[in-house]
Amino acid sequence: MDQPVRRRGRPAKDTAPAPTEEVLQAALRAFATHGFNGVSLRNLTSELGVSHNLLHQRFGSKRALWQAAADWGFGLLVAELLATDDESAPPRARLRTFVRTFARFSAHHPELLRLMNIEGAQPGERLDYITDTYTAPVIARFLPVRDDLVHRGEIRPVPAELIFYMITSGGGAMYASSAQTERLFTLAPLAPESIDAYADTVADFVMNALRP
Repeated sequence: MDQPVRRRGRPAKDTAPAPTEEVLQAALRAFATHGFNGVSLRNLTSELGVSHNLLHQRFGSKRALWQAAADWGFGLLVAELLATDDESAPPRARLRTFVRTFARFSAHHPELLRLMNIEGAQPGERLDYITDTYTAPVIARFLPVRDDLVHRGEIRPVPAELIFYMITSGGGAMYASSAQTERLFTLAPLAPESIDAYADTVADFVMNALRP
């Protein structure tokens, strides 16, 4: 029997739908850039090269797509933090590993800090979702480590909120504000091969700042 002839060019929409991970990555990047209200599903489907109905069929609504994108991004972060946390290690080593892991992850995924800069600016159900599902549980895991180090006299009793923002905003701002970084310091600090050294520097900087 004659084999059907495959047409050249890009497959028609929906004949090769974008993988879910690609959709969630693009959605997270869009929400982190434009905010929830600034994202149009029509523009997003155009960027992905899929039909307008695909996102509705997969997620049902823009709110559900936002949640799925947040779950994808923050889920990866929490999984990385837990995978690198050795609970049998000395508390100081655990805290340093946490700082380094967060800084390294933020360099690879700057859209998470960008999203939090938007959602964290005002109260709302989206901020509540991220806080209750991801941020608060991570803080609850590592706050006892900080308290133990304070009790041992290994770090100063710096308020937990100050340490939190030193790590999160301080550790990720260079990549989250990549346009400003390039404008002020060129692209060199953002080079992929510099990420590991950057994460080590951030971790050492924070730990040294906490010394008694």
